[in-house]
Amino acid sequence: MLKKFAILSLLALFTMSMHEYYFSFGEIQYSSEHKRFEISITCTGHDLEEYIKNKGIEIPKFEDCIDSPVHLNKIENVIQNGFKLSVDGKSISLELVGMEVNTKDQAVFYLTSRKLEKPENFEVEYNLMMDYFPIQQNKLTIFKQEGKEYLTFLKSRTKRNFEY
Repeated sequence: MLKKFAILSLLALFTMSMHEYYFSFGEIQYSSEHKRFEISITCTGHDLEEYIKNKGIEIPKFEDCIDSPVHLNKIENVIQNGFKLSVDGKSISLELVGMEVNTKDQAVFYLTSRKLEKPENFEVEYNLMMDYFPIQQNKLTIFKQEGKEYLTFLKSRTKRNFEY
């Protein structure tokens, strides 16, 4: 009886840790004041931690990475591989300038580009975690003077162009 209870408990725990949908949410805007792109990416903390672990990258829980340049660099590399920005076919490097983890297991990463003049258009490739979670969807909100525009990125469509 105890053995059955233990097996059922493990099965329930495993089932509860899985969920049907996988999302990350990004926001991007061009700052005329700083002459750069400013980006935030929000995702479920345990999903990205699992993704990073699956890549063979060793880091502690995100809460313990916030003040660790070594771990932040590892996280930055993962995010840079899953969120790419280009202008006129040239890749724009992004720097992780901060992160926070809230009590809802949401990890928020803040990135900035180098200084550049506001482009007429740009391309975003946003395939973060899509090679691990088959039904991963990434949503991007683009802030512009006239309001907001929303883009969805799926495994079948990981690149999108935007014009101001």
